[in-house]
Amino acid sequence: MNSKTNLLYFTLGFTIIILSSIIPIFGLKLVDSAITHDQNKFVHLIGEVKNDDPNPVDNIYAKGILFGKNNSQLGNYSNQVDVHPLSHGETSPFDILVYDKGINELINTFKIEFEFNSTSMEPKRDLTIGSVTSRLDFSGFYYISGRVTNNMNLMSNNTLIIASVVDKNGNLLGIWKAQTEPYNIPPLGSASFTIPVTDKIQSFKLNNYTLYINNL
Repeated sequence: MNSKTNLLYFTLGFTIIILSSIIPIFGLKLVDSAITHDQNKFVHLIGEVKNDDPNPVDNIYAKGILFGKNNSQLGNYSNQVDVHPLSHGETSPFDILVYDKGINELINTFKIEFEFNSTSMEPKRDLTIGSVTSRLDFSGFYYISGRVTNNMNLMSNNTLIIASVVDKNGNLLGIWKAQTEPYNIPPLGSASFTIPVTDKIQSFKLNNYTLYINNL
C-alpha cells in the first residue's frame, strides 16, 4: 500500500473567505476551499477534493496547519474526508474544525496537507439519490430531504448523505450530513434522509447544494 502526502498553501484575505487554485498533485486535485466562521464562532477549513489518480485512494485525511503573522505556527487540525475510498474522478467534501477559538483573530495563513493510501479496492457505492426537496422553516433552519436507492445486490451499511452548501455566488458555506433512515439499506431497497442545516448564518445565505453518499 502506497502512502502519499499533498501540501497546499493559502494566504487569507480581508474577507477571511478564499477560493483555491485548481492544482492537481499526486493524484488529488483540490476543487474548492474556504475558511468560514459558524454561528458559535468556530473556524472551519472546508473544501472539496477530487481523485485524479487512475487508482482508487483511501484513508484520506485533510490536515490544516495555521500560521499567524511572521509565519508563527498557531496549531494544526485534521479530519477524514467525508467520502472514502474515492475511485478515479470521484469527489469528496471535507470539513476541518478549528476548536480553539482563542486563535481565530490571529490566523494569517494556513497550509493544507492531504494524506492518503493508494488501494486496488474499488468502493461499492452503487446508490442513487432521488425525490430531493429543500425548505427553510419558520425557525430559520434549512432542511434537505430525499430518498436513497441501493442498486446493489448487497447491503449498504452506515449510509451517510453529505451536503456541500454554497451561497448565490457559488462560495462554499459549510458541510452538513445525516444518516439515512434506516442507515443500513438492504439490497435493492431504499431509505429516506433529512439533513438539517442548523447554522442560521448559513441557512439564510444558502442558495444551492451538492449531495454526496458514503457507506461501508
